[in-house]
Amino acid sequence: MSRRRIAFALLGILLCAVSLSLLAADREITTTIVEADGHREITVSTALADYLFSEQGGVMKSLFITFATYGSEVAELVPGTITTEEQGSRFYQYVETSEFPFTIVGGTEEEGIYTLQEPRRVDSNTIEVAFVGSIGGATVTKQYTIREDAVYTVDLQVTIENPTAEPLDLTMVLLQRIEKEGSKPLYFLFNGTVATDRLAPASDTTFDGVGLMDKATVFFLSPVQGTSVWPTEDVLPSGARRYGVKLDAPTGTSSYDFSLYGGRRRFLLMEPAGLGDLDSPGMGARLMIPVIQFLNMLYRATGNYGWAIILFTILTRLILFPLMRKQYHSMAKMQKLQPKMKRVQERFKDDRQLQQQKMMELYRKEGVNPMSGCLPLLVQLPILVLIWRAILYSGELIHLSPGFLWIPDLSMADPYFILVIVTTGIMMLQQWLMTPTRTETTGMQKYMGYIFPLFMAVLLWRFPAGLWLYYLLTTATQVAQQAIVNREMATAEAKAGPTVETDEIESEGEEDDGGDAGAEEGG
Repeated sequence: MSRRRIAFALLGILLCAVSLSLLAADREITTTIVEADGHREITVSTALADYLFSEQGGVMKSLFITFATYGSEVAELVPGTITTEEQGSRFYQYVETSEFPFTIVGGTEEEGIYTLQEPRRVDSNTIEVAFVGSIGGATVTKQYTIREDAVYTVDLQVTIENPTAEPLDLTMVLLQRIEKEGSKPLYFLFNGTVATDRLAPASDTTFDGVGLMDKATVFFLSPVQGTSVWPTEDVLPSGARRYGVKLDAPTGTSSYDFSLYGGRRRFLLMEPAGLGDLDSPGMGARLMIPVIQFLNMLYRATGNYGWAIILFTILTRLILFPLMRKQYHSMAKMQKLQPKMKRVQERFKDDRQLQQQKMMELYRKEGVNPMSGCLPLLVQLPILVLIWRAILYSGELIHLSPGFLWIPDLSMADPYFILVIVTTGIMMLQQWLMTPTRTETTGMQKYMGYIFPLFMAVLLWRFPAGLWLYYLLTTATQVAQQAIVNREMATAEAKAGPTVETDEIESEGEEDDGGDAGAEEGG
């Protein structure tokens, strides 16, 4: 086959790959309505979580995170709700005395059954769910807006129409719990500052939110800018504490807007929800943030995280190539020196000090610094770990993006493990390039370089496909760069011409031995 045909074939494959990877993911918010004890319940399902709302109070009974990438688990965030999954079915258990989020109470007044309005689909990415009920003679409308691209964030608008002449003093509950050891910590935000206790109202203090947060998840309610409310804390007869916000309802219509973030504790996900002040990322997360932001910039430019990872890998390998080139040269020279090093070690095995001296002389004679290959490795290792962590940290964003080639979701494992197999094969090829046939490596040491890729594949085969794509490209570029260095060295050797192998150092060692022996005989 001619080179032109090969080039056209490769171009055709590339165009097919581009067209397949740019196909939008077929994801759409779905709703399911069921009858439960004389009232209706609606479940809104997104790519990241399921939300269960009930006509009994127009409340949220469950917020279940369904997306769990490598290293995380599904989770129920609504206090007082226990959710389990068995054989594809989901079961809910509720604490009998608990009040669900967004219950509205006013003195002795209690909410009754709300009426679920017809869910309004704004577009394939957004759906609105509204409940209409009453309390204290006022009509209350609770409208939830769920958007696919608003990661873990739900908007809530509460509208109160009070036709009476008397103002109503209402409280909207966020959670109720009995404080005990092991409970999730409760946090407040005032003027962008985190507090663990509710403050007294003050004219110069603004309330920015209240909720629960642990190391893994966040369940936090924030008033939208322009909505002025204040947190409440009540002790109930049961001993439980009720936390919520106060809603004033004077005569006429009052409207309050809130944002609920219920999801993973990720700074880059919380910041768009206005909760950046709530989380203080550690040093590792701070280092990952610019990496993720650059990866997201490439995603916006290409429209696909697959191509973003490809460009990201190519750019980082180009930047690291000067360091890697030095390492490859050092590794190749050390490989060529292996036979001589082994002879020196055997010759002076009984005198370790002299052996080290002769080894240093050998390095100096051949112009090799055994430590020259370590610095590039020490520089690139933190970068490699950082990029791997950044891809894991971006799991939700990658999950919401289109698939890539045969992989529907780069945040999950490759369904056919093609990337695992190909990467393992290329790692073995790399080992073959790093171990020329002229070396005298034998036994288990000779095969360890081939066993490691297999061990890694078995250990990490469930890693997200995005990580394997990155590692495949990294390994492939390393092989290509190492092949370039090998060719450079072969060309340099050819220009230098044939050399006569001598072992001056060993000869010097023999003379030293002979001199010592003669001295002993003379003595």
